[in-house]
Amino acid sequence: MGTKVKEKKGLLLLCCVTIVAILAGAVFLFTQRPPSGNGLVLDDNATMGTLPGIDMEQRQKELQQQLDETMIAFSINSSPVFASGRAEGNLMLENPENNAKLLVVEIHLDGTDEIIYQSKALPIGSYIENARLDKVLEPGTYPATAYFKAYRESDQAFVGQAGAAITISVLS
Repeated sequence: MGTKVKEKKGLLLLCCVTIVAILAGAVFLFTQRPPSGNGLVLDDNATMGTLPGIDMEQRQKELQQQLDETMIAFSINSSPVFASGRAEGNLMLENPENNAKLLVVEIHLDGTDEIIYQSKALPIGSYIENARLDKVLEPGTYPATAYFKAYRESDQAFVGQAGAAITISVLS
């Protein structure tokens, strides 16, 4: 049981590091000036700084809200194993506390796009460790994509989706 907790923590840490790296990259790209010599001329009338009267704390809250609505955080086992086509497998689906959205997970088989699993809405800060697939699969290995469909908690409006490639193994 200790290894599962370590794996979850490691996976969560990896997700957090990835999100921070993406944000850092976006900030870097948006703050860089275009190289000289590309034909752009800087406006002489532009003043460096923030417009007078702007509440920086309020602006930060607005930016954080936009970020919260557009980023989708999740966790999943990238190689779940099922003892048989009718058994539960270790999907390890998680909607982390920092996500600020409800998640519905759909797993599609690559190639056919057939939905073989669909969860109900996962509340913020919840997880499903083990689950049965909605379709019985024969023994084998199946490349699939897990789609995490995000919904705003306040009005359950669809916000967007993110996907992750996984490989499902059915042993017998």
